[in-house]
Amino acid sequence: MIELKKILVPTDFSKGSEVAYSVAQNIADTFGGVIDFIHIIPTIKYFNESIKRLGVPLDINKDVYPKIIDESEIRLKKAMDQYLKEKNKGKHIIKVERRPSEKIVNYADKYGYDLVIMGSRGKDESRFVRGGTTERVIRKSKVPVFSVDQRFDKNKVKNIMMSTDSSELSLSAFPLAVSIADSYKADLTLFHVIELYGTISEDIPRSPEKGEGVSIYEGIINRTNEYLSKRKFDNIHIQRTGVTFEDEVVITDGDQSRTVNLFTKIEKGISAHYEIESYASENADLVVMATHGHSGFAHLILGSTAEKVAQYVKKPVITIRPDEKDFNGS
Repeated sequence: MIELKKILVPTDFSKGSEVAYSVAQNIADTFGGVIDFIHIIPTIKYFNESIKRLGVPLDINKDVYPKIIDESEIRLKKAMDQYLKEKNKGKHIIKVERRPSEKIVNYADKYGYDLVIMGSRGKDESRFVRGGTTERVIRKSKVPVFSVDQRFDKNKVKNIMMSTDSSELSLSAFPLAVSIADSYKADLTLFHVIELYGTISEDIPRSPEKGEGVSIYEGIINRTNEYLSKRKFDNIHIQRTGVTFEDEVVITDGDQSRTVNLFTKIEKGISAHYEIESYASENADLVVMATHGHSGFAHLILGSTAEKVAQYVKKPVITIRPDEKDFNGS
């Protein structure tokens, strides 16, 4: 199972970004993690150049940025003191960068964070559910990204949904989904769409006696256990209960073990992203998905289904980009 012990929380001090603070503390309560806050001050390149051309005796780097940095440091410390427990408080980081999303992505990767938690919207606005900065971080981050909005209530997370096209790439989200479900004491639902124009699950053998849905369900469960074994997640496995579409994930912790209820839902539809959005809006409290699935190589950074879901689904979303070794195995 994935442990989330090093968490990065980007903030622009807006109401939208503040919702991530308590979520980070909740995750840290489970995993005993350390939470770092980061604030990126956008560079004022063109303003700086204009000032120089006008001959105004003002140096942005010497006269403006130091004051903004000092003020930001005070605000970061205050936010951490207000929202975080002392044992979970890490560093507060302030950077000046032209593109905040790129700095967040590169910093999280460079310093080995396990999870980035950020508000769906900060000060930036867009027509999508998630603001521009958050969307770009989701698109490019190698570190899992948990985006939440002001409607998120940790006490109401009862069903976590993980979408899968049955490929190994999409199943790479499963260990993280189990960790999150375990953290919130929630059920986990594997959601698969049989698209009208074909899906990768077509290569799962169909049994005439069992029918298409049951055959695909059993194939996904088998593939998931094979993935866990192959990637050496030895402390989690799916245990069949004998009830179709209802199983358990067994988590082993030393001599102790615990379980997460696992359900599998198979739907037919014209488009996977529409069915995922529809199911999530009615049945899920949180969505987990890999940013690459069977369609991932057509969109080198983000698979088309994951991209549309991340942009439009009105639920908290956790995205994870598969490791390079997962790509090599596809």
